[in-house]
Amino acid sequence: MITVVGLVHVEAGRLLVVRSRNKKAFYLPGGKIEPGETPEDAVRREVREELGVELDAPARLKRYVSPAYGEGEGAMVDMTCFTARLLATPRPAGEIAEMTYVTRAEYREHAETAPAIHEVLDDLVASGRISS
Repeated sequence: MITVVGLVHVEAGRLLVVRSRNKKAFYLPGGKIEPGETPEDAVRREVREELGVELDAPARLKRYVSPAYGEGEGAMVDMTCFTARLLATPRPAGEIAEMTYVTRAEYREHAETAPAIHEVLDDLVASGRISS
């Protein structure tokens, strides 16, 4: 089980997703929790490293357990998602090659997608937070 955190940030009915260098799939901003780090600390650190912004008061949204994309057959990811206000305009930084905002349909158009993100998108559509 790979334990990670992810930021769910919605603007104008679209979800913010990022793509790391040398990867094809888009993911939520976030990543693995380091030893001794709380999930809240991890999401703050990861977003700072990946998007160059600080978060204001991360709040737990939901936990997703899904097949881990690109980690081999049977690998699973345990992702705790957070919402938070961004304290600046995000820009790709560190290992991030690209960022974009997507609807559920736009995300599904990508040839390679992470299973956990589909669950997040389905929940956001069901709650009316993003466009289908």
